[in-house]
Amino acid sequence: MQAIIAISTLLIGMAVILIGNGLLGILLGTRGALAGFSAATMGLIMSGYFLGFILGTFWVPRLIRRVGHIRLFAAVASMASVIAMAHGLWVDAGFWFFLRLLSGVCVVGLYISIESWLNQQSSNEQRGHIFSVYMTMTMVGLGIGQFMLLAGDPMDLNLFAVAAIFLSIGLIPVALTRVAEPTMGQPSRLTIGQLYGISPLGTVGVVLAGLGSGAFWGLGPVFGQKIGLPSLGIAMYTGMTILGGVLFIWPVGKFSDSRERRKVLLWVCLVASLMATASWALLLISWEWMLLGAFAYGAFAFSIYGLSVAHTNDYLDHSQMLEATTGMQLLWGLGATVGPVMVGWFMQITGDPRSFLLFLAIAALVPAGFAAWRMNVRPALPPGEQSDYVILAGTSSGVIGVYGEEYDFEEDSESR
Repeated sequence: MQAIIAISTLLIGMAVILIGNGLLGILLGTRGALAGFSAATMGLIMSGYFLGFILGTFWVPRLIRRVGHIRLFAAVASMASVIAMAHGLWVDAGFWFFLRLLSGVCVVGLYISIESWLNQQSSNEQRGHIFSVYMTMTMVGLGIGQFMLLAGDPMDLNLFAVAAIFLSIGLIPVALTRVAEPTMGQPSRLTIGQLYGISPLGTVGVVLAGLGSGAFWGLGPVFGQKIGLPSLGIAMYTGMTILGGVLFIWPVGKFSDSRERRKVLLWVCLVASLMATASWALLLISWEWMLLGAFAYGAFAFSIYGLSVAHTNDYLDHSQMLEATTGMQLLWGLGATVGPVMVGWFMQITGDPRSFLLFLAIAALVPAGFAAWRMNVRPALPPGEQSDYVILAGTSSGVIGVYGEEYDFEEDSESR
């Protein structure tokens, strides 16, 4: 508990920022649909965020080297606040794509700064607990942001201003923190090809987790608006999905520690696919019934990334874990970039916004089939030899430093 109190300013600041970021995400989906943007257009716009997310993993570490963590955090938080307001000032598809690209760079900068701080303050024994609290708070912040949509009219500038306010307020406790900035060491190097050779299932699972996550975060609000949900309904849909993840991501992961991880991953993917399909069926009754399926989908779908990373870690040396984690986050980002584009195109060609739910089902089903095939190719690793599960949701920069004590950002950027 003392370790959590010591870093409370970092946790609170990041949670407040993510309230603003969560509000901006759902607001853009709703506002864009009201402005007449097609699902395919919104998919392209929202993919810009994840593209910026990827680019930021290369650019931000160099900036941290030059100006330090606090200055970098303050700069990108301020920029993110300005970007939030700019969305509301000019509703244009091309302009929004550019803003989402910049927003992705800013947000990954926030994640990298905070997570390296947390790693510096964590002993090996505390790291899992601290990052569990951190990931839970980030998801709660994003979840609260969904319901902030109810604070105003999406057609007005007010909600964009509210998002900007939260992004700015969250900067205050971090800027005033007394937590020491982290030091940097030398990372081990691991290419994506080597990563796939070590764990084909983990690599494929991460990409498909990104595909589903990108589709949900990018087009979930658009889906809600297209099927005629009120603002409360849109907030409830995304909020209930996130709530399912918050409540189940940890128990699902711990359950996998004492069992063959591939089987757990297989069943988690199957159930997530089934729940997305069930959401589609329940929507035929009413959108209120669909919320049950959304909750159950989030409970399992948000665990796919963490389970895939944990399965990969089972086959790694300790010295490889840090670089493997950052490499897998890069793969997640690639999948998340493609996800909104694919689901927007899928909704466009089917002419039915409910096909959004079927896309989520397919994205979860593919890794389940791949897991079944891999179980016939590679012998199972005894549960006693598996690494401990660390809670990961695929929404951050890759939880850099979860497995390492020191990390050279600049060297890592060059190695990738």
